[in-house]
Amino acid sequence: MRMKMPNQRPNARRLLAAAWLLALAALPVAADWPMFLGNAQRNSVIERSFPPPLAVEWTYDAPDGIDSTAIIVDGTVYFGEMNGKFHAVELATGKGKWVYQAGLGVPASGCVMDGVVFFGDEEGAFHAVDIVTGALRWKYQTGAEILSSPSCLPGAVLVGSYDSSLYSLNPATGEPNWDYRTEDRVHCSPAVQDGKTFVTGCDGRLRVIDVKTGKEESQVSTDDYIASTPALVGDRIYIGTMGGQVLAIDWKKGEIVWSYRYSDANNQFLSSPAVVDGKVILGGRDRRVHAIDEQTGTLVWEFMTRSRIDSSPVVAGQTVWVGSNDGNLYALDLKTGQEQWKFTLGGPVVAQAAISGDRLIIGSRDGVLYSLKKP
Repeated sequence: MRMKMPNQRPNARRLLAAAWLLALAALPVAADWPMFLGNAQRNSVIERSFPPPLAVEWTYDAPDGIDSTAIIVDGTVYFGEMNGKFHAVELATGKGKWVYQAGLGVPASGCVMDGVVFFGDEEGAFHAVDIVTGALRWKYQTGAEILSSPSCLPGAVLVGSYDSSLYSLNPATGEPNWDYRTEDRVHCSPAVQDGKTFVTGCDGRLRVIDVKTGKEESQVSTDDYIASTPALVGDRIYIGTMGGQVLAIDWKKGEIVWSYRYSDANNQFLSSPAVVDGKVILGGRDRRVHAIDEQTGTLVWEFMTRSRIDSSPVVAGQTVWVGSNDGNLYALDLKTGQEQWKFTLGGPVVAQAAISGDRLIIGSRDGVLYSLKKP
């Protein structure tokens, strides 16, 4: 409905419109990338536009290589290095704030809550570190390495371990609320919605678990090894498998809706999907980015890189951002899959791009964290 403004002249209306535009421009842009895959549902989608090209704003050295996706909270970038160092870096300048030494490598992302950043390492230790000082608050030891990125919730931090368990830890003390034992390693990062957490693992099952009690509510067997993290969209879970499948699962009905398999039978999916615009988009170890119809499970488009893709895509507006082990970060058109732009890093890209305001943060195995900014 149009509003009538009888007492304003055309110039006054234009001035009012200009004032509204200036006010909208001054509103803060969503500036955080608070966890791996962007949100609790683990669906890496940003509604606002973030198109290329970008230019290097700053770099930060982490010589032993970066596999973990950066998280960004309140102007600070947090990420792990493969020598066990965990870094806090100023987003605006790229200057280091502090470095905390964990054990072995830190291949997965953390999450931040109540002044603490939480993350695991390859020695199986889960760390709670003060975001101001970089000092240890507490540490909890699991039975094997942690490649799972945690979920931070009120009263609980959820994380999986290669000791086959999913843990719920008290964020203030590190004491277990509960631990749920699966039948094999838990590589994925738990997705969360409506008081439930959704976990897949190397035992080939999707489990729906009550966050408060740790009790399993249901499970679906996929008969396939799963390392990627499930993307949760309403009643559906979308997940890739190491057997070359991408599955759509109705978790409420407990059934597989469709299964997609590319012609290359040797393909594996470690990349986690982004689901948007009727498409399920993820990378494969067949070097391709696959865009699959969300309803039918048929291929919409594909894009070929020069090496396997373990990096998970993030979709911002009409642009798909995804890294490849060929050392490039690609910007693809969401509708067609055509390349819009690419940026060459110095080594394989396993981490996902993290987008904050007008910056994109990504690291690679060349040991450099890059801040790319709109020119």
